[in-house]
Amino acid sequence: MSTFIDLLRQHHDEFEWQFGNQLSHDSRRAIYAMLSCKTGQQGRSQWYCSHCQHDERLPLSYGHRHCPQCQQRTTSDWLMRQQSKLLPVHYFMVTFTLPYELRILARSQPKALYQSMFSVAASLLKDFAKRKHGGEIGFTTVLHTHSRQRNLHPHLHIIAVSGSYNKVRNQWHKGDCKYLFNAFALAKVWRARMLEAINHHADLSLANTDTLPTKCGR
Repeated sequence: MSTFIDLLRQHHDEFEWQFGNQLSHDSRRAIYAMLSCKTGQQGRSQWYCSHCQHDERLPLSYGHRHCPQCQQRTTSDWLMRQQSKLLPVHYFMVTFTLPYELRILARSQPKALYQSMFSVAASLLKDFAKRKHGGEIGFTTVLHTHSRQRNLHPHLHIIAVSGSYNKVRNQWHKGDCKYLFNAFALAKVWRARMLEAINHHADLSLANTDTLPTKCGR
């Protein structure tokens, strides 16, 4: 069965010809890292046994965070650390999607845009939790920049705990197991705050806000 790296090596030239003008500098670095991984370009490690005289030299991995060939262990370790932090309560997954009309910013200013997405989503959940329960909410956020079809589709997946902690009272408030917050209210405020963040960010700019969508994905 062909791996992702095999397919990338096999179709790299065709991919460059068709999508090369759409690739950012970071994307090109990631592709180079994956193509170079375990090919010997990064050197080799030597494994020698003085008892049986076995001598083996293995190519080193590149270590890029997007490489599925050498970062699987890192991902597994991260998942184990997150699972160890889980509380014995109910959890929800919340998804915040960047509207299609704003995705051009992900091509031109990805770092500034993604930082804004994280900041806005975090402040949004904290404010909703404080307004509903009067406490602080816990959550873990992961950024996905593309869809499964490899289309540019920036969105955040957030695992949020059902409940909040009140520091003043030193008290945990158990949340509703049926839903976290009102989805329509979240979407409305998410859209408004993202537009505000973009318009006030020094490295982000929109030429015409009249063409922005009236709805935001959740």
